Amino acid sequence: GGAFYAFPNVSGTGMNGSEFSKKWMHEAGVAIVPGTAFGKTSVDFVRFSFAASQDNISQALENIKKMLSK
Repeated sequence: GGAFYAFPNVSGTGMNGSEFSKKWMHEAGVAIVPGTAFGKTSVDFVRFSFAASQDNISQALENIKKMLSK
């Protein structure tokens, strides 16, 4: 019946929001919206939507965790 969103700054990864989103889509299979979709000042941000099943969310977070630990 609803959704939860997170809008973190990802500049600490060495990538901007667009680069981060593309990497996770192609390498981890996780769709993330770059912050620039919400304005020019959000270039270093991404938006995660948690409007999926708990199993899908858990799997996506595991994929992201594996990618970050590389």
